[in-house]
Amino acid sequence: MIFQILWVFAVLTLVPVQSIAEPVFDPLLLNIRMSSTPLHPPAELVKQRWTLEGYRLGRLGPQAPRAAIIEDDARQRLLILSSTDEGTVLVYRMGDLPVDVAQRLPQALACSRTRQCQNKRNDPAGEIGCLSLCLLEHLTE
Repeated sequence: MIFQILWVFAVLTLVPVQSIAEPVFDPLLLNIRMSSTPLHPPAELVKQRWTLEGYRLGRLGPQAPRAAIIEDDARQRLLILSSTDEGTVLVYRMGDLPVDVAQRLPQALACSRTRQCQNKRNDPAGEIGCLSLCLLEHLTE
């Protein structure tokens, strides 16, 4: 009996363990922080930059957020959405993501139209917060 237990133990320790599954990227677990001022990070920190073509922010009130920072729990910035003086929205990729953000931007824009983000100016998250949520929802793999 003891030899059987030792034999099973030896087999279990010598058989390679199947690779541990990598955690699945879930963009809805990321955090969004709002900023009352537009953010334009230094060029050396930006990995990619896009303009949300066809989207213009409405007239923003004095308390409306002007930027959204999307980060993980370790506060590592992954994406920044920021407004310009002209009302366009810029998206900066700051960190590594397992998805191609550029391919997901058209779906995020369609979501913003469906959700009517331009009508969310009185919401504490404002238009930029609504856009951020749309982007996160469409970053799924």
